[in-house]
Amino acid sequence: MKNMLMFILAGVLGASAARGADLEFLKKLVEIPSASADIPQVNVAMRAMKEYLEKKGLFCTIETEANGRETLFAATKPGKVQDYILAAHLDVVPASWEGQYAVVNDNGRLTGRGVGDDKGGALAVAQALCALVGKDVSVGCIFGADEELGGLATTWMVEKMGYRPRRMAIVVDSRYACIGYATKGQLMVKATLKGQGGHSSAPWACEDLITQLSEAVVKIKKEWYRRHPLADGPDHWSDVLTPTIVKSEGTALNRIPSEVWVNFNLRSVRPEAKDECVQLIKEISGGEVEVVRYSPPCVSDCGNPYVQRLRKAMAAEIGKEIPLERMPFATDARCFVSCNVPVVNVGHEHGRSHAADEWATLDSIDVVTRFLTSFFLSEYSITGK
Repeated sequence: MKNMLMFILAGVLGASAARGADLEFLKKLVEIPSASADIPQVNVAMRAMKEYLEKKGLFCTIETEANGRETLFAATKPGKVQDYILAAHLDVVPASWEGQYAVVNDNGRLTGRGVGDDKGGALAVAQALCALVGKDVSVGCIFGADEELGGLATTWMVEKMGYRPRRMAIVVDSRYACIGYATKGQLMVKATLKGQGGHSSAPWACEDLITQLSEAVVKIKKEWYRRHPLADGPDHWSDVLTPTIVKSEGTALNRIPSEVWVNFNLRSVRPEAKDECVQLIKEISGGEVEVVRYSPPCVSDCGNPYVQRLRKAMAAEIGKEIPLERMPFATDARCFVSCNVPVVNVGHEHGRSHAADEWATLDSIDVVTRFLTSFFLSEYSITGK
């Protein structure tokens, strides 16, 4: 009976939320070329979102890091700690040409840099917050400023500035009509070999660092997968180690380099995989090893009552059962691991993220707004909290 009530109430509350995604504001956001490394333009996007939300009655604060990067927090109530924290990001990967910083609307199918990843998701969140103004709910959102560079700004907001959820975190930056309850950790490790370089006509007077590094890479991969074989199943839920970049300090075709390096990327399901991976690379490469970036795996109990309540609200709005999935990539879910609350990923319908033909559907942005709104309102209505 209670489950039936949830479906009915979620549907009624969802219907009461404003329908029709704000395409004009999305166009404004996409026109801002907020590539992650372009801090001034990312700041422009933050201020545009702040202005939009403050006009609707949200409580907004911008926090500024030492490097000048700004991150926006908006909430239905004052304060850094809210019952629920949402996360979406306003930074994007750079466009291939200037024309990508514009929205093209083809009968509700949108193209443009960020319509999928993640300005469309940010709009869905913003609209949900606006729909909650005046309601007795405690919901906030961190609008990430560098998700494409590792989510350091959102982590800073959580760990250093104290913006944290009491009950649940929801990252709106994933696939449509499903809930991602687990994301892999990400580790980037750089191993560097240095030695005597020189002219390729006299290799006996030099150290062949390229061959040394190549052999080390093969040995590292072989040993890693001996210890941790790739798991069966469609999602291969295991620790995956891959070299992604190999470079040398030289550019001349007839020079043996005096320095070469490789970057390894580990996608892990175990927190302890980080230290094991770094140690293995040190032992086999014999070079200087540097951790370039790390984020821990984030796995939540998919049977958690908050997760199940969100699943019901989504099903009532979308009209089908919502699958629970493990995700091989990293999102800003990584930023909330220390909060000890369930962290899940949802998203609007989109595809070809980071590509020149990135797309999203306008209707699905509105759907995400509605199921988020109904989830928050129905949760408070039923529990009386």
